[in-house]
Amino acid sequence: MKDPGIEEVRQARHEISRECGHDLHKVASYYRKVEEELRRSGRFKFEEPPSARHAGVPESVVRGRKVTT
Repeated sequence: MKDPGIEEVRQARHEISRECGHDLHKVASYYRKVEEELRRSGRFKFEEPPSARHAGVPESVVRGRKVTT
């Protein structure tokens, strides 16, 4: 039995992916843009990721930035 709420979320995610040409980088960029807009709105609280220094993960990975060398 399918959950209608889950199906609605999957459909929305598929539509966003389709609009981005199913390009992972474009999809990620879209979600970062939406996150930034929601943060600026002040209507939501966001959990900040743990410090990359403490977790042993490069800051660029935690923040979703591409690293160029």
